[in-house]
Amino acid sequence: MLSDFPQKNRGLVRTVVLIVIALLILSYFGFNLRAIATSPTSKANFAFATEIINAVWNTYLQEPIMYLWSAFKKLIWDQSLQILEDGAQENATSTR
Repeated sequence: MLSDFPQKNRGLVRTVVLIVIALLILSYFGFNLRAIATSPTSKANFAFATEIINAVWNTYLQEPIMYLWSAFKKLIWDQSLQILEDGAQENATSTR
């Protein structure tokens, strides 16, 4: 019975368990995550990473990704919604 379920559906539970185990290990070795997250060095590192990510997005990624999104939306998303709306209208007007 259990083998009937695909293994890929267990990823979320496994991830949560791994995070809990990692937190327990960090606690065992005396790491204080709140102190690490609020330290000036961590804040500076996160600010630097945010600046880099924003620069990469604005310089390199935004235009091609928005082009791909608009093509996807036009060719697939809008067509799918139209098919669903047509099917809903057809079901609403049909008599049984």
